[in-house]
Amino acid sequence: MMSVKEDESLLENLMKTHPDQFQDILKNKDKYEVQIIYTQINRDSNNAPSFQSFYYNFDPDRYFYPASTVKMPVAFMALEKLNKMKVPGVDKYAAMLTDSAYSGQTAVLKDSTAATGLPAIAHYIKKLFIVSDNDAYNRLYEFVGQQEVNNKLKAKGYDDSRIIHRLSIFLNEEENRHTNPVRFVAGDSTLHEQLMVRNPDPLPLKGEVLKGKGYISGEELVESPMEFTHKNFIPLDELQLMLRAVVFPGYKDQQHTFDLTEEDYQFLYQYMSQLPSETTWPQYPSEEYYDAYSKFLMYGNDKAAIPKHIRIFNKIGQAYGYMIDNAYIVDNKNKVEFMLSAVIHTNENEIYNDGQYEYEQVAFPFMKNLGQLIYQYELNRKRLFHPDFSRFMVNYDKVLKVSETLHPNLYQNYQHYHVPALDYRRIKRKDIEPFIEKSKSLPGFEVSKLGESVEGREINLVKAGEGATKVLLWSQMHGDESTATRALFEIFNFLASDDALNVFKDKILKETTLYIIPMLNPDGAEVFKRRNALSIDLNRDALRLISPEARILKETRDKYEPEFGFNLHDQSKHYNAYRTGKTASISFLAPAYNYEKEVNEGRGKAMKLIVSMNDVLQEYIPGRIGRYDDAFEPRAFGDNMQKWGTNTILIESGGYPGDPEKKELVKMNFVAILHALSEIAESRYQNMPLNAYYRIPENDRKFYDLLVRNGQVFRNGKYYTMDIGIFNSERTQEGETYHQSSIDDMGDLSTFYGYEELDAGGMKIIPGEIYPPVVEVSAITEERAREWLQAGYTAVKVKQIPDAKISATLPISIVPAAQDILVAPDLGQEANFLISKGDVVRYAVINGRVIELFDE
Repeated sequence: MMSVKEDESLLENLMKTHPDQFQDILKNKDKYEVQIIYTQINRDSNNAPSFQSFYYNFDPDRYFYPASTVKMPVAFMALEKLNKMKVPGVDKYAAMLTDSAYSGQTAVLKDSTAATGLPAIAHYIKKLFIVSDNDAYNRLYEFVGQQEVNNKLKAKGYDDSRIIHRLSIFLNEEENRHTNPVRFVAGDSTLHEQLMVRNPDPLPLKGEVLKGKGYISGEELVESPMEFTHKNFIPLDELQLMLRAVVFPGYKDQQHTFDLTEEDYQFLYQYMSQLPSETTWPQYPSEEYYDAYSKFLMYGNDKAAIPKHIRIFNKIGQAYGYMIDNAYIVDNKNKVEFMLSAVIHTNENEIYNDGQYEYEQVAFPFMKNLGQLIYQYELNRKRLFHPDFSRFMVNYDKVLKVSETLHPNLYQNYQHYHVPALDYRRIKRKDIEPFIEKSKSLPGFEVSKLGESVEGREINLVKAGEGATKVLLWSQMHGDESTATRALFEIFNFLASDDALNVFKDKILKETTLYIIPMLNPDGAEVFKRRNALSIDLNRDALRLISPEARILKETRDKYEPEFGFNLHDQSKHYNAYRTGKTASISFLAPAYNYEKEVNEGRGKAMKLIVSMNDVLQEYIPGRIGRYDDAFEPRAFGDNMQKWGTNTILIESGGYPGDPEKKELVKMNFVAILHALSEIAESRYQNMPLNAYYRIPENDRKFYDLLVRNGQVFRNGKYYTMDIGIFNSERTQEGETYHQSSIDDMGDLSTFYGYEELDAGGMKIIPGEIYPPVVEVSAITEERAREWLQAGYTAVKVKQIPDAKISATLPISIVPAAQDILVAPDLGQEANFLISKGDVVRYAVINGRVIELFDE
């Protein structure tokens, strides 16, 4: 692959300067099958790199067993495959369940090492680099597939590489050709399914490869060479090129690159260089997983800590007496960088599988000494320009950017506590069960059963902390309001983590005792409806306590008598902050305890705490904070909690542009609630001005999903200039979600706003016509629909109207075969119409979706 000069003088001469370390290697380079590639990196004034490689004993045709180094390109290809799939909801953090369908295959449906309790490509890659986990590699190999792996290697110019089997499990050739079926899921929903695949292609073998003079099979010694013909192989130059393609993507070499996003690169940089001691989920015991556990070059098997200014982006391998390290090494303090790849073979008795390899005596010292030799040389090597390493300055799980106050740390380091498995709104009780179970094993946490819902689903209480100030938090008393529930499990992760923010979390846990009900209405959550299984609104059942869920909440409050309560809800996405064009993404309320809305000491404390939370959130979602209506409701829990002596804060999560699953608002709940708990622990909130509470703008309801402005609407023989406000309502059919539009208002809507707005000034709004021939639903494609719309048709006739979900998702409206006329857009109708300028149809609105048909 690389253009190799036979001039090996640099590396050989460097090693000769340390005969005590390298004399045996230099004398017996072929016995040890040593190969080394050292690449110098020089930057220009724009930080662009250039490379010069030096070789020692390198032979691209000499076979060595690559061991775990094959994991690196498979990890890259797994991310690349995800990017090319472009399936909504499927990314590296999505839960990936592996099934079994062929001999030798095993299934993976859970992952106890992950914060989510579920397997995911991101977590597999993390374990693959940090501790070289074999099963993680196997699952990625099964996702990408043997055929695709090797086709991609060839397409990218890695002509001599082959990856044709799993690791640590012994399967025959046919079993390795078959890769498991996998499913990406979100709760009960299957987002994408990939069936079992068999590779029909001939394996890319390069002739017979025999090694040694014997090997152990079972308990017997077989006295003949061991065959490596059907094992993986990556030549050392191609291995380094693969790493270079990710460290320096696209640099004058488009063929060898991987199709990754910038976020993918940052993800890889973190976990290629992160140490076991810097890792959460799982936490690796330092006695076994020392810093150099997967960093052979420079450190061998030293147990001492690696200096933090040195970062090694690498992948190691160790098996059958072979030891390999393929690394990009950076010294941030001294502005040093270089690439170094090396392999050595230690098998003195030439017997394989007997466990007698000279790793400790030869291989580890060689790797350590070689790395240190090149590093010392680089320290003294002259450079015209120092490198800028900002691209590689990533956050590590336990090495966080720390500010003096808590909330910037929460915001900046949110990804370390995030729970990707709950990245969707329609969560059910069974979706949170793995996290409830995990909470039972978290240090300082207690989980108990409070009771059951109407339909018998368990309702839990999670307790954390040992402080004098008691705080009760309850979420999802309305089954379709899940935003805060998702944030609570991220709060658990924060409180249970061991990292640079310990000073903040320790204070919270020392000064407060938290009582948390993550999901009060699991029956409502099951069908994603507001009310419980008795059709009762739990937030209107605080007096009569008809529902078991309401009784549970009341009994919990009475038992612990918390000083503070957090009532966690979702509100309509159509609320805005009063007299602004910004959504009320988060709204607060200190509920009234009487009709007069008096402010006693307890309600005043809640108001001050809200002022503090508002100040914080204004930094992240400025102008998008509202104040909920404080009219006293004698049946509501929040109002009664305030009345019963618990200082209550209502948090309502509304809408946020471009965030249909409310991921950003989960983050805002995470930041706001933890900030509030810190304020309570420190008693800082009491210094906030109470009257600032009333300066938070009230909620208003002035947002449409689509607002068409200034269109010319034909009525009674003439055109009138009107605005049209359209809502898109969420519907569910057989567990799948779709949207159904309706025209809510027409006329002067100049004081309203839209998530999407279209100025139809100077254009006519017309109903369009019905395409005359009857068509099959299966014939309605995006391309054909576009042609019909451009021709002035907004509907087509079909023999049989399909179900509502199919109808709502088609790119054009459908009508029965007998219908011939469409009526003009009007109140309550589905939003289907055309917007034309002159004789040209510029836009179509189909079920509330805007389709642009012609540019200017």
